[in-house]
Amino acid sequence: MTNDMFEKVREFRTKLNLPVSHKPQLLDPVDISFYARFLMEELSELLKAHEKDNLVDAADAIADLAYVTMGCAHHMGIPLPEILQVVHHANMQKVPGATNRGNKQDAQKPEGWVGPEDMIALILFEKNKK
Repeated sequence: MTNDMFEKVREFRTKLNLPVSHKPQLLDPVDISFYARFLMEELSELLKAHEKDNLVDAADAIADLAYVTMGCAHHMGIPLPEILQVVHHANMQKVPGATNRGNKQDAQKPEGWVGPEDMIALILFEKNKK
């Protein structure tokens, strides 16, 4: 996801008068439930596309998952491109190996691995004090 795409989703939300927050916040139960249901709907479409052996529908579902996720981030005031950079950096410290997810190959946290939470908190709270 590029910063450009994130801004395009903001443009879409602004055009439709959908909420865009400029301050990080949690959503009320009704709003977060809406996003959870919307994401589950798109995830279900992804599974159905695979059942139908339909690559076009699968790609559409993946794009919709990203679009809805970015919309939720805008509603919550979460600077998603910055957060993704921090998560990517933490993930790049992981090593190949089996996990409890049931895959033969996955990403393991090595000894001394540091999660992204402290940096995420910095982005959400410290930068927004300005």
